[in-house]
Amino acid sequence: MKAIEDWNSLAKADTPIVALEYYKADLIQIFSAFKQQAREQDLPLYYWNLGYSTIQKVELSQGKCRLYSTNLAVDSDVLEFLLASNEPGIFLLDDLLNFDDANPVLQQRHEAQLSNTFFQSQWSDVQQYWVLMGDYIQLSSKLQPLIPTLKCPLPSVAEVAEIMDELCDRHLGLGGTEDAKISRQRLVRACQGLPRGEIRLVLSRYCALTASVSALAELVLEYKIDKLQGEGLEFISEPDVPTAGGMDLIVAHVRNVAKLMSPEAKAYSLTPPKGMLLLGPPGTGKSLTAKLTAKELGVPLLGVSWGNILSTKSPDKTLSKLLEIAGTINAVIFFDDFDKGFAGWKSEADGGVSKRLAQKLLTWMQEHTSNTFVVATINRLEMIPSELRRRFNDMFFVDIPHMGAIYEIFQLHLAKYFPQQFGKDLSSPWTKRQWYSLLKWYLGCTPAEIGNAVKRCAERAFCQGHPGQITLEDLKYQRSQFVLLSETYSEDIQHIRNHAIYARPASSPDNSEFAIAPQELFEYQPPAFDEIEEAGARIEEFRPR
Repeated sequence: MKAIEDWNSLAKADTPIVALEYYKADLIQIFSAFKQQAREQDLPLYYWNLGYSTIQKVELSQGKCRLYSTNLAVDSDVLEFLLASNEPGIFLLDDLLNFDDANPVLQQRHEAQLSNTFFQSQWSDVQQYWVLMGDYIQLSSKLQPLIPTLKCPLPSVAEVAEIMDELCDRHLGLGGTEDAKISRQRLVRACQGLPRGEIRLVLSRYCALTASVSALAELVLEYKIDKLQGEGLEFISEPDVPTAGGMDLIVAHVRNVAKLMSPEAKAYSLTPPKGMLLLGPPGTGKSLTAKLTAKELGVPLLGVSWGNILSTKSPDKTLSKLLEIAGTINAVIFFDDFDKGFAGWKSEADGGVSKRLAQKLLTWMQEHTSNTFVVATINRLEMIPSELRRRFNDMFFVDIPHMGAIYEIFQLHLAKYFPQQFGKDLSSPWTKRQWYSLLKWYLGCTPAEIGNAVKRCAERAFCQGHPGQITLEDLKYQRSQFVLLSETYSEDIQHIRNHAIYARPASSPDNSEFAIAPQELFEYQPPAFDEIEEAGARIEEFRPR
């Protein structure tokens, strides 16, 4: 492990204390690596955490690391005990830097003890090294110059494949067929984002439950999703429609992002964008766009709430782990309602936590080299700090759809719920005149309102005994059952639209056959279809025969 090799170099440079950030599941590998270093330096290796009353000695027995109790009894303060001890060795001390629940006096005491140890080592002849271990380490400004911090990162794709091959060949046998290779790739993807030790534990456990690599991949993925959900992350499922109707400019942009993430682009020193902001009223398809972005890029979608991060016990730790996991598995990070997390930004009501975390996100977006892409949806642009806004390469404004976009949205949802009438390669059962009438009825609706209306028509048709059948009157009836969001919150939506000049449009101008022609004030433009004739046609349609 590189972190342990770096520790060896620091020890040779007479560095008495080093902090090591690691994952708890990797503890056995940490023991093995440090035991090798201790053997080379002819020093004993010790371990202690809050669960032990005595310092434990780490020994190799039958090829495995084992812990043995010693007579080095710790009453309450292990740092005080070691300061007074002349016992040589490498001491692995766990969870001492976790100050979340510590009172300020205890924290100051530990800082003073660590500082004393550093300076005491300058004149001491005892070979005593401390390794302060924890799953997240954030040293104070007093200790940062004295104690270097090393990290055991999550394994790369190549390392995951190596661990997987070692365990699965032993238990299952991966084989060399094409199906076996595909299953192997799925298993590697399922294991990404887990620590080395956890991968070994999970694979060993589930190999006893199944003899199929494909089934093993499903079990590991289910385990990983449950674990990440417990840490505040959510694996969002794929979208229920194949594309976003009326958002051709965003779709084209995402396809370009996918090309820039390819190895061919790197050969020309091209780097992909780091993220995009989606500005627009609720229900206009911003969340759907995030799902389709992840699908187009071929990576998982991790849903995160910025407000939930701020409300956790240790928001710095939560954000750091999130960014590390996302960078390892090359995911799309989706911040929904991103602006709500910055409500107290200017007042610093949260003690500056929002600013500190935003700065961490800024630095990460600037420096990370993975293919991780950030998508954030916002309703209030003015609530996003300007320095954070600049880190997003692109900002799109997603507005209420125009006539052509409404037509595309209807086609997507009608094909989903009424495939016998609007399936692929089927001609529409309605004339252009009828379509124009329907689109006029739904002008001003959001995509969510349109999709919900079609779904309600499908439910109503099923309950009335004619599933899969829909008429224009069904859709017009559903339209009469709700008030437009754009009417209910007209002032809020206009406020959002006032900031549209700072963003790129999500859709092209309406050039469809249903487009409403622009007109000057007091200029008369005849409708695309004669509405008087249309009204007469509706009357004729309902005339008794």
